Amino acid sequence: MTHRKIVSIDGGSAEYWRQRKLGFLLIHEAEWSLSRLNRAPMYLHGGYDENGDVIPIENLRPYADMEDAIRAIEANETAVSILVAQRRTKIGDYEVKAVIRELEDRDRD
Repeated sequence: MTHRKIVSIDGGSAEYWRQRKLGFLLIHEAEWSLSRLNRAPMYLHGGYDENGDVIPIENLRPYADMEDAIRAIEANETAVSILVAQRRTKIGDYEVKAVIRELEDRDRD
């Protein structure tokens, strides 16, 4: 027996629009993080060693920011529902696993 989650939508309520705005904001932040990731330098200058050679430091912050943005989407039911409606399972190369699971569940039914 299939159990479907029935969602009632009150398009006139302030809470509905607050949740929608937050969902789209989280998706936009992930897209912005992807843009920063694509533009960020791979290495940062970390100083010099005893021979005067540059000590490179790998720039991991943009990757961490992107992963945080994807986790924030997955934690927000409205953001996931927006991406499910768009059948959008990735932002860049980053999969949104909650969307994939939801689409797989729908395809099974």
